Amino acid sequence: MDQPTREQLLHAEAAKYGIAPPVIDRAVSIIAAVQRRDRADYRTNFGGELTPDRWLATYGVSGFAELCARAARLAGLGDNGKLLMRIVSAVAPLPEQCDDDRPVQFWARPLTDPEEATYPAYRVTYEGPQADSSPGFDWSGALLRITLREATRRGQGAASLEEATGVVVFTEGDLRGAYVARPAPKHMQPACARCGQWEREHTLHERFGSCSQFTAQATDLDAVSVP
Repeated sequence: MDQPTREQLLHAEAAKYGIAPPVIDRAVSIIAAVQRRDRADYRTNFGGELTPDRWLATYGVSGFAELCARAARLAGLGDNGKLLMRIVSAVAPLPEQCDDDRPVQFWARPLTDPEEATYPAYRVTYEGPQADSSPGFDWSGALLRITLREATRRGQGAASLEEATGVVVFTEGDLRGAYVARPAPKHMQPACARCGQWEREHTLHERFGSCSQFTAQATDLDAVSVP
């Protein structure tokens, strides 16, 4: 006897709660679209594949719950994000195990020093209950590090680092959501010789913590042709 496909398992699980196949398919397709986007970004930046369990670990339980809540609303399931999460989790493949037999969820640890965020560029998004699906903004590594220092120094924020991917998640103030900084080394721009931030990050230097005047590095000046 043939084993049921994952789609059949999904439909059967959804049917227990009176959800028709087209509705659950629509909700899952929204989650899948986000996963495809993140896997494509990972492939571009790292040249490898972002496994489903590592992708889930990057989001965390609360982040995945928020994604399910958004997918439920868009699919016409109303405020049944927790139910959607329960259905999806029931048919999802088991997490892969690492060489040390720890689930990938254990790979994220507290970030104790902002200098541990070592990439030259990050794509930063805000993920929270009222957040939209913005693709985020590119930050220099220097801007992220000074932001982490300020957020944690005031005692109103916390940060974690997933060593396997370099993803940094941090909170700030009384915001209910979290900022997710994903390494994007191919998005880097020329950095200031004095503060390390990009030129456009100097336009609001009081806010972004850069020095007041962008100074090109010697290697950048050498690359400029002289008439």
